[in-house]
Amino acid sequence: MAKINNRDYVFATACVRSGEKNMLSHDKIEKMVESKSPEDALKVLTELEYGAVSEDVSPEEFEKLLTREHKRTYEFVRSIVHDSKYFNLFLYPSDYHNIKVILKAEFLGTDPEPFFMGSGTIDPQTLLVMVRDRNFVGMTSNMKDAIEEVLDVFGRTKDPQQVDVILDKACYKDMSLLAEQSENQYLKGYVKLLIDTINLRIFVRMRQMNKSWDFFSKVFIEGGNITEKFFIGGYDEPFESFAEKLGAYGLSEVLSESAPMLKEKGSFTMLEKMCDNRLMDYVKDSKYKSFGIEAVVGYILAKENEIKSARIIMAGKLAGLPSDRIRERLRESYV
Repeated sequence: MAKINNRDYVFATACVRSGEKNMLSHDKIEKMVESKSPEDALKVLTELEYGAVSEDVSPEEFEKLLTREHKRTYEFVRSIVHDSKYFNLFLYPSDYHNIKVILKAEFLGTDPEPFFMGSGTIDPQTLLVMVRDRNFVGMTSNMKDAIEEVLDVFGRTKDPQQVDVILDKACYKDMSLLAEQSENQYLKGYVKLLIDTINLRIFVRMRQMNKSWDFFSKVFIEGGNITEKFFIGGYDEPFESFAEKLGAYGLSEVLSESAPMLKEKGSFTMLEKMCDNRLMDYVKDSKYKSFGIEAVVGYILAKENEIKSARIIMAGKLAGLPSDRIRERLRESYV
């Protein structure tokens, strides 16, 4: 693949800078949080023409808006860049989610369609036929290898957890490979940081569940900046002291801020939030680029974060949570 030339993204940068003006700003997010009902919260999204859904959508159907907005984001990006292959990097998680759903449904004899995610590199219905027919043409080699491994391992062990472990490893391998092929430091840096935050979450969860370090080794994901050996070396340390060592990787505050809630309540809410905020801090650097693929990547990831915030708010409103409880779960906004 040809090396990325940032000058090819001058037009695209101008387009996404204009698009940023219509994003769910901090003020609009706050308006949703403080709204008195789910209907009022949803109204903020519909006024932004979220998802461009023409029919009336009830608060209980808010996922329709979010799914469509996610799809529309990538349609927009494809329309403004001359070559969208590198943006597949951000679509692979949807592909792998759908593969998990298809395989688990096959093993259990259930219908996978209600659990599909859109906006992958392969249409979910097409993917369903491909997996069922064992026709892997059009998939990445990592997808093919992972599916074959799942079929073999599950056939022998009947362990559904292995489906997730095998496919997650393959997903991040595909993301890492495409980032490396781009030869773009921003993309490579993002994927490495993403994998580091995922491994940190796994590290903490395994410890909280009293799993041994060798179990952690089985689920550790390659491709980040932090090695498996580093995590294992701190497996028996208090979170506070291990957090200090994470300073070299920019993740010290992520764990130190999360430690009290982990120890007192056994809650992972703050850890999830801090990991996402650290990723958003990285993404925000793209706002200072005059032009380049970084601006487009920043827009995509900002929209992903925005959709996640909208989901948290709408789910909270439907569950009757007070505004403060919803607010404490929200991630940093891009705009």
